[in-house]
Amino acid sequence: MFINKWQFWLGGAVSAGLLLLLLYQVDLGELKDALRDANYFLLAPSIAVYFVAVLFRAVRWRYLLAPMGLIPVGRLYPVVVIGYMANNLLPVRLGELVRSYFLARRENVNTSSALATIAVERVYDGITLLAFATLAAPWLLLLGEFDGAADVSRTTGIIFLAATIAAFGVLLAVFTLLGSSPAFAARMGGLLNFVPTGPRPKIKGFYWTFVAGLAVLNSPSKHLALFLYSLPVWLLEGSMYFMLAYSFGIDEHFDSVGVLLLVVLLLTATSNLATSVPSAIGGIGPFEIVAQQTLMALGVGASLAGAYSGFVHLVALWLPVNVAGLALLWKNNLSLREMSAASRAASFEPTSGLAGESAGERD
Repeated sequence: MFINKWQFWLGGAVSAGLLLLLLYQVDLGELKDALRDANYFLLAPSIAVYFVAVLFRAVRWRYLLAPMGLIPVGRLYPVVVIGYMANNLLPVRLGELVRSYFLARRENVNTSSALATIAVERVYDGITLLAFATLAAPWLLLLGEFDGAADVSRTTGIIFLAATIAAFGVLLAVFTLLGSSPAFAARMGGLLNFVPTGPRPKIKGFYWTFVAGLAVLNSPSKHLALFLYSLPVWLLEGSMYFMLAYSFGIDEHFDSVGVLLLVVLLLTATSNLATSVPSAIGGIGPFEIVAQQTLMALGVGASLAGAYSGFVHLVALWLPVNVAGLALLWKNNLSLREMSAASRAASFEPTSGLAGESAGERD
């Protein structure tokens, strides 16, 4: 319990600190005016588009889970919604454990194997977003949209992009080798012999079931398929940012719809890559500050950029999926506290999620 509180307060401190940094850069009167003058007509359609993007996440997850069994998308969709809600409300991305555990309650899938497929999801999310940034940033630079950006901002952006590419590249390489090379997996598993004898069996069991969940990464064609499955997820989410850009008048700062599309691609990439580090709760803070800084580098005022970034994240992304996820938990007579505790306990059980279910737990 102490660790839980420590994680919660650390995440809360990161979120609060970054939000304060954002507010320090804005004029509160201008921020209030931007929120008051925005046209919220496109809010409902943008939220609807987001939930369609979540549907494509469920389709992609079905593909990742295929080596363990074919699960209908209709059964995966509520699990994904609950997982994203839990990620928003729990520190250090504990929602990933909740999602894998909840799936194991409903289907004949091992918790740690399901967790491995979620890790692959995260890697391909990063790769897709990096592709967006690689496509958009050079064009915007050539078009002169970054002319107002300070050299230090450019340098920071380049360093961040290079470090992110390296991190996702290493993860993809390691996951691919674990999923496709039994010899490599065995060598890596041998490193666990240094773990004390007490917890070693559970940790080794977790490791091998995690490796089993990476089986989908055993061919180049499957890597390509995962990238193609990831594209509609992020293109749909980006279209949500695009619609809300019109609500806040962000489009008026750019010469054409084409330029705005490039801006939205870059914004989608930078803001979501910033939340890949499991620190702030629900990505609150990193998302807002990076989205604001991205727009400011492209010539949008600090107050308008801050109002737009906060609204997109907190009102359009964060709140709706939380309400939907909590409603689904209530429908299944579950609580987030119980799910969080049970998921952490089950993750290191080699057979978790494969036995012990009652008929009622499987709907």
